[in-house]
Formats: sequence, C-alpha cells, structure tokens
Amino acid sequence: MCGIAGILDDQSQDTLLQYVDGFKASITHRGPDDCGYDVGQGHLLLNTRLSILDLAHGNQPFYSKDRQIVVVQNGEIYNYIEVRNQLIQQGVEFATNSDTEVILKAYEFYGINFIQHLNGMFAIAVLDHRINKLFLFRDRLGVKPLYYYSQENTFLFSSEIKTFLKYPSFKIDLNYQALHNYFVFNYIPVPETLFRKVFHVKPGHYLSVDIDKKSIQETAYWSIDNCVEDDSLTEGQFIDQCDEILHNAVEIRLRSDVPVGAFLSGGLDSSLVCAIAHQKMDQPLNCFSIGFQDQRFDESPYFNKVVDLFGLNGISKIVDENNIDLWKTTTYHNDQPHGDISFIPTYILSELAAQQHKLVLTGDGGDELFAGYTKYFPLLDHDVASDDYFKSISLFDVSDLAKGYTGSMKAQIDLEGPHQFFRDTINRVSEKDSINRALYFDTVQLLPGNNLVKPDKMGMAHSLETRSPFLDYRLFELSFKLKGSLKLQENQTKYIQKKLAEKYLPDDIIYRKKQMFTVPVGEWFKGQLQQYVKDMLLSSKFESRQIFNPSTIQFMIDSHVSETHNYTRELRALLNLELWFQTFLDD
Repeated sequence: MCGIAGILDDQSQDTLLQYVDGFKASITHRGPDDCGYDVGQGHLLLNTRLSILDLAHGNQPFYSKDRQIVVVQNGEIYNYIEVRNQLIQQGVEFATNSDTEVILKAYEFYGINFIQHLNGMFAIAVLDHRINKLFLFRDRLGVKPLYYYSQENTFLFSSEIKTFLKYPSFKIDLNYQALHNYFVFNYIPVPETLFRKVFHVKPGHYLSVDIDKKSIQETAYWSIDNCVEDDSLTEGQFIDQCDEILHNAVEIRLRSDVPVGAFLSGGLDSSLVCAIAHQKMDQPLNCFSIGFQDQRFDESPYFNKVVDLFGLNGISKIVDENNIDLWKTTTYHNDQPHGDISFIPTYILSELAAQQHKLVLTGDGGDELFAGYTKYFPLLDHDVASDDYFKSISLFDVSDLAKGYTGSMKAQIDLEGPHQFFRDTINRVSEKDSINRALYFDTVQLLPGNNLVKPDKMGMAHSLETRSPFLDYRLFELSFKLKGSLKLQENQTKYIQKKLAEKYLPDDIIYRKKQMFTVPVGEWFKGQLQQYVKDMLLSSKFESRQIFNPSTIQFMIDSHVSETHNYTRELRALLNLELWFQTFLDD
C-alpha cells in the first residue's frame, strides 16, 4: 500500500524537483516508510511506500535494466506469486520478492495486456520512454483511488486530489454539475469530481498519455456489463463456487510480510471473512471493533460472540459518539464531500487498529455482491427504471432542488442530469432483472464513489492498509451470473450469502437485523449541535457560495429541530459540503 503521484509538463528536471517535497507531503500518510521518485526533463514519478511485501527490497520506483521503463504503484497484487512463477517458467529473472517487480516484468513480457493477469487492488503508473507514453491503470472495482488533471501542457496524477493543490499551474474551477449530482446521490459519481478538470481513472480502465502531446486515450480492460445471467446456475452450485473463490480470496489476501488483523463488527460480512481467515492462520487473528454507549448503534455483543466462537483476539473500545470535531479531518482525507457520516467511526476504528497493525481484512463489498440493502425490496415488484425507485435512492428530490437552488446555481447545471445518468448506467445492462441492474449501478458507482473511499481514505489516514476478500473481481463475475431472486427475497436481503454463511456462523449472527455503522447526528442537530448547524449553514460565507437560497436552509433547519420533518441526511450533506469548501477552497 502506497501513494503515487506524477507530473508531465514541459519543464526542466531542476524545476520539477522543486515539487517533490510538496507532492510527498500530500500523500506521505499513505506511505510513511519510504519515498522514491524518478525525475527528468518533462516528467516526475513519485511513490510514498507503506512496506507490506519484501520489506527490504520493495522501495519504488522499479526500473527495467535499460531504465527505459519506470513503474510506481499503490496497492497490492494478491496473485503476484502465481504471475511471478508463470514468468519464471518463461525464463524471466527476478531480483526481489516485490509485487511491484512482478508488475514491471509482466509489462515487459506481456505488453499492455499484462493487466489481465493481475488480481489485486492497485493504481499503477508505467512510464515507457521507448514509446514516449505514460500508462495509468486502476483496478477492476476501483478499490484504489487514482485521479488525474489535464490542462493545456500539464498532466498531473495522484492517489489524492490534494496533491494537485501543490502545483502552481493547477486551476481551481468548481464543477457545478458534479455538485448537483452530489445533492442527488449523496456522493459524487465517477469519473467526475468537484474540480472541473480533475477526474478519476475509471475502475477497470487505463489511460495512455502521450508524453509530448499530453493527449489522453482511455481503454476499458474489464467490465461486468457482459456477465450474462445463467438460469441454469442452481443455488447449490453457486454456493459451492462462491465458497471456493471466497476461500482463495481470503488466502491470497493473507500474503504479507507483516502481521494481518481484521475489522470485525459482528455483522455477516466481516464475521464470514474472519471465520474463513481463522481457518487459514496458525495463530489467533487480532480483530478490531468500536462500540457506542447508545445501544441503537452498538454492535459490541455480536463482536464478542464471534470473538468467543472462534477464539479470536478481540480488541475493542467504547467511544463517545459525539466526535464531530473529526468531521473536518475526515473531509480533508476524503478529498471530496460525502454525506455519509460513518466516515468518522471508520476513522476511529482505523486509528485503533493502526496501533498494532499495518494491514487488516474487512468485509466491504458484500452488500453490492448479494443485495444487502433494504432499499432493494421495492424491486421485487417494481422496475428499477421507474421514477419511484430513483426518488427513493435520491438524497434531494430534483423538484425540491429546483425550488431551493439559487438562480446562479440553476444556470450552471442540468437539473435532470443525474436521473439521465442513472438511466444511462442501468441501461448498459438492460437484459438483467431489476435487482441486478440496481446492483450493477451500485457496483460501478456507489462502490468507487463512496463505499470504497471510506476504508481506503480512513485507513490510509493512519497508514493502515485494508483488504476485502469480497472485492475479488471473480466473485463479482460469478455473482452477476446469478438471478436477482436468489440474492433478495421477501423480507430477506443477502439470501444466497446467508445460505453460504450457515456453513460457518450461527443463525443469530447470520439472520440478525442489519445495523448501520453510524452515529446519531440527526439527534445532535436538534440539541447540542443545533447552533453549529446554524453557524455553518446560515452564515454569510455559505450564502456567498450561491448554491441554496437562505430561506430553504432556514426551513430545513427549523423543520428538523421542530421534528416536523427529518432532514438529517440533507443537513449532513450540506454541512460536509461547507467543511469541504473551508478545507479545500477557503484555506
């Protein structure tokens, strides 16, 4: 796990060297163990390293023998041993046990198609002087972030957007359409960001950048669009195949030269990961959890039950739910606003685990694989393309935004853009049933746009690597062959996963009600945080943003405090946006 960044610009080596310290500082939390860079006329590639594999010999960049190829990467190649052995059989020689060297040698041997051989979470930069191109690769599901900025003769890339603020020619230009999308989806869908010229490298894609012209070509190397539902795949066959892949996914994610821990809430996903990991380890697994005094949010009894069941080392602490002071800190690490308040407890959990580990397993991805959200229940009877479903997953209704936005805001956006974006996305898999089309949208948007940002950015804030077996692309390829009715049934989410889990876990863990990992911020908005909300959202500074009419904000606050209407989610999103403005624009 590391951070990477780079520059293509028509400047001298000495000039580009001036940016090394700033770029390093912006991502050093992602890799505090070492920093290496390659710089020359017109280019800079930089890596900050968190040492997980081959501690002594894994520092980056890696170079070909003639130094014409330069590689830096952020992430882990889980199947690096298998790829390495395949290359050795072809006569390729290795000098280290690093997975980054495997990337280099695989690129030399297979060319651009080397990416098809990798199973991992990664953001990879390959500078090939032989053909005068820079390649940027992102893993299939977007576990690892990778952003780029292109303007005239400047091309920048980094694991974090904040790096670009260190470059003098970077132009801060707000993307108002992305902002509108945020108010509808509660996160900003990829590939856009709140900066007009900054984009994600899309999951399962790579960019080819001409070093001289700075022209960009985008190519998809993987997609689940074409995974056709297989009506002949029975429940038993799926469970057997899923079990086999999941076991291997856990096994290859345990490859490390540092001890492995785990996040464990006592929920289905993390408990299943810990149960399988426990089978494959020769010592008790350290499992980390946080609890709350408020019983509505405390999962400690379930955590303790799983710990006792498998003889794990349970490490937990009860924390004060009111950690609102961390909101600005998490916003800084996120690079973008998120209406999801659970980033704060994830930050605290990561801090706890990082006191003993550099690496933990997590249960992320299970909800998108197996239909783990109750929002999917209406799809048992209604089409996912219906207006009702879109409204049900929207933070603000578009008609309310039309009334609440300022004239300036409305002049810069397409109000119906988010709905059209949603329809266009699910129409890419129009042959699938409604449940699978909804899962498809969440896989290609909610995961990289929000849910995978959380473990990566909150973990990396504490130099902690997170690995989730459920994010193995083979599981997604298998899952999207399964009809939706085997994932979601009346009053039961994750039907098929729960059948699989019966081999490992007791029913009171498998079939307990899903508990959200969050804090009661909506109640605080009525009480101890009421003045904070008013100071932030009714200030002249927020009004000057020219986004919402002040009367609209006043109405939402008054209605929430009087309990006429619950505006928790809307106020959360507005507050986090203002924190983002203060952090990234004002400061």
